[in-house]
Amino acid sequence: MDVYNYPNPAESETYFTFRLPVIPDEMKINVYTIDGRIVKKFDIVSSELNLNFNKIFWNLRDEDGDKLANGVYLYKIMMTSGAKSQQIIQKLAIVR
Repeated sequence: MDVYNYPNPAESETYFTFRLPVIPDEMKINVYTIDGRIVKKFDIVSSELNLNFNKIFWNLRDEDGDKLANGVYLYKIMMTSGAKSQQIIQKLAIVR
């Protein structure tokens, strides 16, 4: 998986982009503040994914629909296929 969010830094929206050699049974993306508080969760079902290139839109709003403040956030992508699981952590900056 080549995982990136674009644009980064983001102003009003971003896309999580990645390549998949196989479609996982389950995929989640969680966005965290630097101190570890979850601000946004994405539960992605396998029917929403494609082999090879994928992109998931995010409007930079938290679970309550409020705009996130300027700063650095972490996002973790977690995938499960059968008994195998994989996770990747990357940084995201918001600058308005």
